[in-house]
Amino acid sequence: MRVTQIADLAGTTPRAVRHYHRLGLLEVPPTVRGRREYGVEHLARLLRIRWLADCGLSLRQVAEILASDPAPAEPADSVGGPPDSAGPSGSTGSANPSGPAGSANDAHRQEVLRDLRAARGTIEARRRSLDEQAQRVDELIARVEAGEALAPVPAALTRFYDAIEARVRALGGDLRALRTERQMMQILGSLGMVPASVVPFVEAFDDAEIDMCARQIIGFSHLTRLHGQEGVAAAHALAERTVELAGRHKELTLAVLDDLPGGAMGRAMWRLTHILSVAGYPHPAQRVFAARLLELLLADPDFATTIRRTAGKDPVL
Repeated sequence: MRVTQIADLAGTTPRAVRHYHRLGLLEVPPTVRGRREYGVEHLARLLRIRWLADCGLSLRQVAEILASDPAPAEPADSVGGPPDSAGPSGSTGSANPSGPAGSANDAHRQEVLRDLRAARGTIEARRRSLDEQAQRVDELIARVEAGEALAPVPAALTRFYDAIEARVRALGGDLRALRTERQMMQILGSLGMVPASVVPFVEAFDDAEIDMCARQIIGFSHLTRLHGQEGVAAAHALAERTVELAGRHKELTLAVLDDLPGGAMGRAMWRLTHILSVAGYPHPAQRVFAARLLELLLADPDFATTIRRTAGKDPVL
């Protein structure tokens, strides 16, 4: 058989066959008239490699298992062959299962079991991952069926921003700051950094509070037109109104902050938020607003405890 034939019979490719040769998994056959000629033994070996790999074993594990295959037994002579060696009692010289060979076989069997159990664990992890993917796809299907946009953030948050955007538009405000914030939330959502607790938080806002949010966005955009002390004063006033608005739903706000990751992941998330904030809102007055907002939040013991748990001792925004 040629390499293409044996590959087709095994359901693989000539490239994979040559890869197995390089790894030492499959013996290179003899060359006949300038071409490698594969036999039945090569096909049997190749199919076993594929079978083990399809069970979830890595090629390293496959190699270890195949390396322990017993060598073919020497055929016994039917006539004139050497008699069975007998001990003093006349018994045949059978292998001692408790001897060195038996111990080696036991050790190898344990190695194979470890590899198989590791492969089983990998399959379970993949299954859980696929289940999670299926759940996310189901959520996307539900969104499309409901006429909602596909986005890596909760649909409730999308509706919240849509309502604010409509109000900003009605008030004749600048939408750039709001759209930047939406893009930042998309980034955080894509990285799994938008907790589910944000849903009850945004759903708690009534129409009057949505209007307040819209006016806050308009005021934040207006900061780009202010400079010096005028910008600082406006930024401080805006930060105070923002904290006041968050305080109306303090328990829900704390729930969102508390659901953010802690430790290294939490600090990385806050660093990313800071980078996005600086890139998205570079105007000095807007930076003053961010610093003052964080300062006011940290002045509240409840907010300070929750923020420092996730962001570390010296958070930035």
